[in-house]
Amino acid sequence: MPNLLTITRILFSTLIALILIFFPSKMSYLISFILFCLAGITDFFDGWLARKKNEISDLGRMLDPIADKILVISTLVVLISNDVIEGYNLIAALTIIYREIFISGLREFLGNKSLVANVTKAAKWKTAIQFITISSFLASKVIDDYFLYTGMVCSILIWVTSIISLYTGINYLNGASNYFKIKRK
Repeated sequence: MPNLLTITRILFSTLIALILIFFPSKMSYLISFILFCLAGITDFFDGWLARKKNEISDLGRMLDPIADKILVISTLVVLISNDVIEGYNLIAALTIIYREIFISGLREFLGNKSLVANVTKAAKWKTAIQFITISSFLASKVIDDYFLYTGMVCSILIWVTSIISLYTGINYLNGASNYFKIKRK
């Protein structure tokens, strides 16, 4: 069941991207907002169920961060391409995307080392804040006409998220720094 929830998150990511690319409208943003929130809920429950039922697996440990990254990166890319995230907020969004890719590469690099880049509490908070930020951007396309400060709230959230992303990325890098020492002959 936990792995099924993780796979569901990947499927929701694909649906969100397809809906927003091919049918951009207030209704598609509302549907995408709902799917994104459901995907965020699966992120909580897949880990919770795996721990509760003692069904922690190597597949789940591998798939969970990949599913998170697919959800975050694909949705951010679509929001950028649809000009929902624009201007200086692009810098923050790209920072988040680059961090996600970098950490994936770091985990791959550490895969054959004795060090495992475990998920920290700060990284879990980063993921939660990313989900809140991205859902805010999705919701902004639905409620923009009704709430004057939507753009400002989204801008603040994406910059806070990018700073936390950088912080957690640096923490992972520091944890793996012993493996980057140059050996001289």
